[in-house]
Amino acid sequence: MRLYISVDMEGISGIASIHQLGPGKREYERGRKLMTLEVKAAIEGAKDFGVDMIVVNDAHGSMTNLLLEELPDYVNVIYGFPKPLSMVSLMDEGFDAAFFIGYHSRKGIPYSIWDHTLSGVMIQRIRINDEEVSEFWLNAAVAGRFGIPVALVTGDDKLVAHAKELIPQIEVVETKKGLSRSAALMRHPLAVYETIKSAVRRALEKVKRNEIPVFAPKGPYEVSVEFTDSLIADFVELIPGVKRRDGLVVEYNTEDVLDVYKILELMLIISVGAKRLTGASYDNA
Repeated sequence: MRLYISVDMEGISGIASIHQLGPGKREYERGRKLMTLEVKAAIEGAKDFGVDMIVVNDAHGSMTNLLLEELPDYVNVIYGFPKPLSMVSLMDEGFDAAFFIGYHSRKGIPYSIWDHTLSGVMIQRIRINDEEVSEFWLNAAVAGRFGIPVALVTGDDKLVAHAKELIPQIEVVETKKGLSRSAALMRHPLAVYETIKSAVRRALEKVKRNEIPVFAPKGPYEVSVEFTDSLIADFVELIPGVKRRDGLVVEYNTEDVLDVYKILELMLIISVGAKRLTGASYDNA
């Protein structure tokens, strides 16, 4: 069995503060450690189950967060940015299942830790065929495009409830209960690691029995992206096929969910470029 693991940071047990989430922040090294230990628990559970190959994608921020030297030597890690398909890079190389570790809610979900979709300070919301979507939705849809079921997700209580709505058969591990955007009632990390190992076994048993369907929302896809600043829309409307609806919203249509994802990734990169070219002030959260 071949397993793909995409790892974000906001949903990791022990993470609550912005100071844990990026390079230069005063608690970032602690955040990296917590992230590494949680994915390591999933890796060890998969190895104990008999998984033959495990690929881990560092999918948070700069995508150079995991402490590689603390992961088992039988794991390959996709590290750095930019990379094709970002949070689900190389998923097209053939996997039997995917896990999403440390995921978070879309922007606007109340009492959810660091809720955002791709960028909280640059993107207000993303709608696809009139449904407001999350990073979980987008990444699971890419997995579905390649026929890969998302079998396990970890994150706060709001995120795992969302995942269950989209994929009822998925195994979930609640790492904390969100109390605000930057506070949570934490489960102890050691307890979370043990829960993850048990959930991994249940998830992979379901995969072997073909009990978890792929998440494959049907196209064509009408995509609407609302930015937080009209300056960003000024730049991204220059992408061929993208149309401006109003000061903050752009739209585009496509038949392939991979194009949905790639254009969103390009918009995010352009947003960062707009910041640098004009001196506008945005953060990474």
